[in-house]
Amino acid sequence: METQETIVQINWWEVALGLAGGLALFLYGMVQMTNGLKAAAGNRLTNFLAKMTRNRWTSLTAGAGITAVIQSSSITTVLVVGFVSAGLMEFSKTLGIILGANIGTTITAQIIAFKVTESALLIVAVGYVLTTITKFRRLKNYGYILLGLGLVFLGMNLMTRATMPLRSFEPFMEVMKNTALPVYGILFGAFFTALVQSSSATTGVVIVLASQGLLNIETGVAMIIGANIGTCVTALLAAIGKPRPAVQVALAHVLFNSLGAIIFAFLIPQLSELVADISKNDVGRQIANAHTIFNIGNALLFIGFTKSVAHLIKRILPDKAPADRTVPLLDDYYLKHANLALDMVEKTLKEMGQDLVHIASDSIPLAIRGTRSNLDDLRKRDDILDSWHERILSYISQIQQKELSEHEMERVRRQTDIANIIENAGDLYTTSVVEAAEHRLKLGFEVSEETHKMLLDLYEQANAYLADAITAFQEKDKPKAESVTESKDQFAEDHAKVHRHVYSRLGDSEEHRVSIIRFEVELLEVARRLHSLARRIARRAIGAIEKDSIKDK
Repeated sequence: METQETIVQINWWEVALGLAGGLALFLYGMVQMTNGLKAAAGNRLTNFLAKMTRNRWTSLTAGAGITAVIQSSSITTVLVVGFVSAGLMEFSKTLGIILGANIGTTITAQIIAFKVTESALLIVAVGYVLTTITKFRRLKNYGYILLGLGLVFLGMNLMTRATMPLRSFEPFMEVMKNTALPVYGILFGAFFTALVQSSSATTGVVIVLASQGLLNIETGVAMIIGANIGTCVTALLAAIGKPRPAVQVALAHVLFNSLGAIIFAFLIPQLSELVADISKNDVGRQIANAHTIFNIGNALLFIGFTKSVAHLIKRILPDKAPADRTVPLLDDYYLKHANLALDMVEKTLKEMGQDLVHIASDSIPLAIRGTRSNLDDLRKRDDILDSWHERILSYISQIQQKELSEHEMERVRRQTDIANIIENAGDLYTTSVVEAAEHRLKLGFEVSEETHKMLLDLYEQANAYLADAITAFQEKDKPKAESVTESKDQFAEDHAKVHRHVYSRLGDSEEHRVSIIRFEVELLEVARRLHSLARRIARRAIGAIEKDSIKDK
């Protein structure tokens, strides 16, 4: 009869609604907190990660540190994939970061385990006030961090209250006793994490259930281990259709977490005893500590085999060779982190600039002596530059839709400007020069050897300045950029010398003399405009270097 009365008193709708609503608040709070932490950290995340990958141990530390700060292993993974794609980091070095990221995510459980959930409404209120009344971006970011943290605690409160009646519900407690085998806990943890796509959420739910006495410590530890398997599903789903480095990183994540979970599944009793001894009479803290110890142990277990694992993954999923001259670096995957997406644009601009330099070295010899087939080939190469230019501007427009810092906005303006200059230079070579060359072919005249040599020398100068300007922009080489900007007078003098030579032969009586001079003057004008574009790029490079220098101070 007592059981029957208890059944009547349980309102399952309220329990389900409390759990669902609490979990939703928890997940939303995690998103807000992560976004606030990421915005507050800014570009320092990328710089710190790039500097801290000298060896596997520093990589481990970097992964743990960054993920502890931003509370999102997925963002850490995006940064890692971006570095590999941009050629800034070897794949083997990323594996230490992945192991470290797993450690960093345990900070959430440690925060949750503190008995501060009763302050949830106060934290939410303070966070909301900061996000609305202040105009300072940094204070707003702190407000979002507090708002997110308060919502996490508020969600925990709702889940705790929703599950409270279950403590006196004998049928439920009997079911929990019958499913106390570790394998059930592991399966539940894996399934729930795959469903909500957040191991932190699983940890929060386990802490709530354990604190209510609905789970024993061994079952809770089993669920935590299962959550590390479930989070691999998230990594795999996120990697579908993404760049090959993203798939490789996801596979590494699966290998580390799955193998670690299998090993620790046999050590659940020992791990449970250990955390019980460390934190007596505090089940929530015991669960949090088990989560931390598991991930630290897993990292130490595999950190010595990162190169071997990287080699295995490369054999299973070898790097793809580019099939054509598209823009593979500008994948939407990188848009999750604006600064990383801008790094990808930088890398693409570098390749675009290298293509322009190759076109520059070929165009004038072909214009003066080339065939129609050679000119058609130049046009096709310009079409590739045009497609790159279009894709870059489209990608930059997607980046601009995000909330950017002033430094990131400056990078956007700079990159847009450089992309336009490179595209304009390509058009000069393959439109103005090719059209002039087609006029030469139509009339069938040839340029004299002396003029040919003088034009080639002048274009070699212009092309060299253009290459130096692009290099200065890409490598932030201020002296090289200044040498380009200071070349105005020397180039003008050399240009005038060739110009005088061309017009000195106006009185010659050879056939098509006027057409030949028009052709040569057209090439001279293109050379002058190319040098002007090179100086524009150099000035942009100097401006960018000086702004970055002020920012660093």
